[in-house]
Amino acid sequence: MRESRKQNAIGFPPPLLGEQPLRLPVLAETDDWLALDKPGGIAVREYPWDTSSLNLDAALNVQLQAGKPELVKLGASLFGSVFYLDPVISGISVFAKSRDALSDLRNDFGSGNSTCVFTFVAGPCGEGVEKDFVADAPLLVHNVKPKMIPSSAKGKKARTDFRLLAETDNGWTLWEATAKFFRPHQVRAHAAVAGIPVLGDVVYDGPAIPMLRDLLSKKRGGSGLNISAFDRAAIHLSSCRLNPASDVLITSELPRQFQLLLKRLGLER
Repeated sequence: MRESRKQNAIGFPPPLLGEQPLRLPVLAETDDWLALDKPGGIAVREYPWDTSSLNLDAALNVQLQAGKPELVKLGASLFGSVFYLDPVISGISVFAKSRDALSDLRNDFGSGNSTCVFTFVAGPCGEGVEKDFVADAPLLVHNVKPKMIPSSAKGKKARTDFRLLAETDNGWTLWEATAKFFRPHQVRAHAAVAGIPVLGDVVYDGPAIPMLRDLLSKKRGGSGLNISAFDRAAIHLSSCRLNPASDVLITSELPRQFQLLLKRLGLER
């Protein structure tokens, strides 16, 4: 595996991913795949639930076909996302560099040969929630809303292992969720079913993100404090091992804004 350097990043000029130019850091790369550090709010690929037509699959391939040097030098014949990551989730996104690699990697991921670890913030633990537990409710796509619901009759098999990392006296909690294979919205849906919905996750009734004025009570006045302390659901894909037989562990640090949120909530580790 070729380790990335800090300055190694892929650029996306507007309007590929929006009105502003973006440069996404390369977390890791091999001859078969490329891992990028995706910000929250960006889609990985087309999906019926995603209203935006802008996504990384399309943006990468448009630039590859146009002969952009920083993509051509990667030796890819095409780019295809190995797994679907909810747009609200920041962190690791992996893209195969060829059709054969895409097929192999998706098969491995779908067979549960990967291990992915998410970090997220939630409110107080609901009654009966343990510090370490497994959520294995089968999940079914809601027939109207863009979300997953538990269904033992028609749902598809899903498993998420949860571990409490930190908690505060006033009820904020920091969790780790591990899945060998995850379906769309799986971690968010399982967290909600377990009574610890992700902070700021409006789809699954997560607790509202506090205002800055509520977290910085010692500071007086100023309209700058009348804004949310975070701008999306507080969940991040922190690490991913694509194949347990290999030593390739892809990691992504929590975004700076996420780290600042943890500090303000008293969950800094």
